[in-house]
Amino acid sequence: MLTSPSLNYFYNKLRMPTAITALTLTLSPFSLAELTQTTQLLTAAASETPPANQRLLWLRGEIARHDELYFKKNTPEISDAAYDALKRELVQLEQKPAPTSASIEATSRNTQEPVSPTGVHGFGDDRSGSFPTRTHGQRMLSLDKAYTESELRAFIARVEHKTGRTDLRWVVEPKFDGLAISVTYENGRLVRAVTRGDGNQGDDVTANACTIPALLNTLPHGAPDLVELRGEVFIDYPEFARLNAEREEAGEPPFATPRNLAAGTLKQHDPCEVAKRHLRIVFYGLGSWEGTTAAPDSQQALRSLIREWNLPYVESPAVAKTADEVWAAITQLGRHRTALGVPTDGTVVKVDDRAVQLELGASDEAPRWAIAYKYPPQQVATRLQKITLQVGRTGIITPVAELEPVVIGGTTISRASLYNADAIARRDLRLGDWVFVEKAGEIIPVVVGPDTSRRSAKVVPYPFPATCPECENKLVRHDGEATTWCVNKTCLGQRRKRIEHYASAEAAAIKGLGPNLITALVYGRKIITVADIYRLHREDIVITCGVSDLVAGQVMEQINESKKITLGRLMFGLSIPGVGKTAATEWAGRFTDLAQWSTALKEELSERNSMAAESVVVFFSRPENRNLVADLKKYGVNPLQNNGVSSNGAFAGKTLVLSGTLPTLTRAEATQRIVASGGRIASAVNTNTDWLVAGEGAGIKLTEARRLGIHILDETELLRRLAP
Repeated sequence: MLTSPSLNYFYNKLRMPTAITALTLTLSPFSLAELTQTTQLLTAAASETPPANQRLLWLRGEIARHDELYFKKNTPEISDAAYDALKRELVQLEQKPAPTSASIEATSRNTQEPVSPTGVHGFGDDRSGSFPTRTHGQRMLSLDKAYTESELRAFIARVEHKTGRTDLRWVVEPKFDGLAISVTYENGRLVRAVTRGDGNQGDDVTANACTIPALLNTLPHGAPDLVELRGEVFIDYPEFARLNAEREEAGEPPFATPRNLAAGTLKQHDPCEVAKRHLRIVFYGLGSWEGTTAAPDSQQALRSLIREWNLPYVESPAVAKTADEVWAAITQLGRHRTALGVPTDGTVVKVDDRAVQLELGASDEAPRWAIAYKYPPQQVATRLQKITLQVGRTGIITPVAELEPVVIGGTTISRASLYNADAIARRDLRLGDWVFVEKAGEIIPVVVGPDTSRRSAKVVPYPFPATCPECENKLVRHDGEATTWCVNKTCLGQRRKRIEHYASAEAAAIKGLGPNLITALVYGRKIITVADIYRLHREDIVITCGVSDLVAGQVMEQINESKKITLGRLMFGLSIPGVGKTAATEWAGRFTDLAQWSTALKEELSERNSMAAESVVVFFSRPENRNLVADLKKYGVNPLQNNGVSSNGAFAGKTLVLSGTLPTLTRAEATQRIVASGGRIASAVNTNTDWLVAGEGAGIKLTEARRLGIHILDETELLRRLAP
């Protein structure tokens, strides 16, 4: 009956007793390509467990729980497809208790849209309770979804049937994966930005939204008296990667997906912190429109108007006249959507003509003239060989899945983070299991769950270790946290990671001191703290690491050169929990030397980075860390007071954006040289950008720079301008 291994997994979970199902359903993603079978499988599974009325009540509670996780906590536990499958089953149970196989099979061909009699399973509510709420001028809806070609064609047929027309124009746009928002302009001035909320009211996040550079405070002359523009706030892949790298640099767990990060960022309470994460926005829809000026008469006209107003718009949408052309456009966009550089999880198909849109109207949840087609993730099965525990430099324990190598999206995957002990338990991952792996957000390898149909009877639940794999001290979990810690600061695993971090290109940049040499020196007790690097002798490296005298000499040269480290890099290199590169660089400009920084009070450190500032205060309250600073100074580490930044360099006072891969310079090297010449590095191209440094695969940033008329440099020109 089952043709998909991941559907097997989902089905087997549903056959478990209700109490267990409620726990395990939360992490049961499955292959979207066969979603048309899902309703039948769910109904069959439900009939083997609780009665229909109990199942219905359970579904309502489970959907409400997932709404809370997705919309308010930004920590979804299941895929969109699994969530929608639960909603579909609820609709069927509410409409008729025992749908037949024939009726289920006909669902994809039905020209009638599914309706929930009770309306208990709307599209969620993102209101957090910690922001003022505002009422939308026009209700802000969600979108119905299609997961198969047949469902997409059924939607088009339904619209053609209701309008009596087969000559409609369809606009096909990428579906951005972020947080829906409504921005209102009155008399051309921005007055509020509100999240979708429950569709009627949403959170007023105007102060945070105004940190987005592309969101204009005023519209050009000729704007209507009032207009609500609908759009999406998101974080692009480069910025997502930068922020995750910064999190890891600060010894903190990485963010899971760009969507969760964008939603969580927009709901923060400090706009200055929001601004540091470089949110982006795109507009694609219209709410209320008031004034003597006529509203745009089509989706294409709306896009042109948004562009004329110098607001971000959807670039290069496809226009189609038939279902075949719509499907061809969806397929084409699916092939190239990763090149956009922004998180997308599907396409949106809309009737172009606004008059037809108004004629079709909307259901309680979604317009009847638009639908979102969701691309199935590329999901493959492989074997979970073992789970290893990584010890971070701040003591965080991260479980990592060691997989039989498998190719996904053109890259070979052999390892994937499992995040924490709870994630392993919820997924019921066991050593020796066949597991399904996909790339979250087209980037991060994720183990989504086991294929229980292939599970051996010899496979047993995974017991999360109670002791550190490096020092064998007892591991600790604090109340309310999912993270597991090794709190032993003398743990050799932590020491090794702290030394590696200090020697990295982003900190002291000791090129010759790599992981293998550091491991030998730490376990050989030649290095205990980063200060011990500067008391090494050539003979220590030769004897302990087994390298030649020549190699040891080169390493010693690099160590001596690193004594000229800038204050910001040194601050970052000390592995203080919560202190990333950005905070360290900012603080370095406020203190004359490391000793002053190490004795500063929390109020002197920062008014906005309270958690990081608290970490600094706690770090330097310990005698061993104050002694570390004294030792660094004793061994000749003399941080540059001005952070090595030139006030009259080639890029003094200029903002540059890096995009693509440069022929010879790494991104870190290019950043270092630009900053040293007085420049500032930004992550997104906007009207404040002075230069774009473009390499191979520059993508959407290059397109945006050309549109805005921003100067573009290749590596050759960059190096010429940087030359003394």
